Amino acid sequence: MKEALQALLDRNLPLPGLGACSARLADRTYMTHCYGDWFAPAQVEQALSRLALAADSLGYHGIQPIRLCWVFQHARIHLALRQDGACLAFFVENRPGTNAKLASLLEEFTSLPAS
Repeated sequence: MKEALQALLDRNLPLPGLGACSARLADRTYMTHCYGDWFAPAQVEQALSRLALAADSLGYHGIQPIRLCWVFQHARIHLALRQDGACLAFFVENRPGTNAKLASLLEEFTSLPAS
């Protein structure tokens, strides 16, 4: 899946307002790209790890999330989760017009072949 995901990201990124994106693959390795000086790769990977853990913990309450979005004053984090344990997060400015393309990319991510 790593090559297919890299090709998807290369075809579509960067987008206006995108600060970073990070994927945690099923083997627990990361692919991280930072655009600008908002985030360092280590910050993005740590945030993704914690957000994925929070999403996983919802399963204990019978909630199986596929996509989540956290909204802050100046930023949004969009997270997509796959059945194989892989996840992809986009860290974007909180402004109109950035969500439609991201939603499409997250949907494509969830339908990528596992290997």
